[in-house]
Amino acid sequence: MSSSAAAPPAGAPEHNAPAALIFDCDGTIVDTMKMFYEVDRIAAERHGLKLTRKRFYELAGVPIMDIFALLGKEQGVETDVPAIMGSMAAAKEECTVPVTLIEPVAAVVREWHGRVPLAVASSGQKAAVLGHLGEHGMLQYFDAVVTVEDVPAGRGKPAPDLYLEAARRLGVDPSGCVAYEDADLGIESVKAAGMTPVDVRLMEGYPHDDYYAE
Repeated sequence: MSSSAAAPPAGAPEHNAPAALIFDCDGTIVDTMKMFYEVDRIAAERHGLKLTRKRFYELAGVPIMDIFALLGKEQGVETDVPAIMGSMAAAKEECTVPVTLIEPVAAVVREWHGRVPLAVASSGQKAAVLGHLGEHGMLQYFDAVVTVEDVPAGRGKPAPDLYLEAARRLGVDPSGCVAYEDADLGIESVKAAGMTPVDVRLMEGYPHDDYYAE
């Protein structure tokens, strides 16, 4: 299986339709990544950790609790992950980076709504994912929303569990699903689930950040 820029194509006939379309949320449907980088960086710094933009994007798709724990291990800093998570709330209040809809992906969601089952499979926390989808008028399109709370601890992306759970809830065979992702680890998760990946970073109009700027 290979990643592609836009599959299935808009207007594809029903006999060529996939069993379901499954979408990551952050960086795929909504452009939250710039905002999350600032929030995570501020929270990490307040607890003696350094989070570069490059490392943030390398770990895109990994649950945030695991990212903080990994940073502590890498940097030899004893971490109190619940305390850092608590600092994120204050950091988010301070953050002025806007969150916007990623229109090329939103167009795919609208095109296929009502034609095949649609789901979200996100490593994000449920309240945040539901909030961002709702605020941007996208929640109504999805038959299932699977988040990190819905799989066993330590089984976020790149493990296949989130995508497999989404397929289970939709009642479809994973091998017939097409999944949209913006992160390398997320694409690994899609492939591990036996699904066909679409790398949304290759789609025309995708809002690229300078991933490797420090």
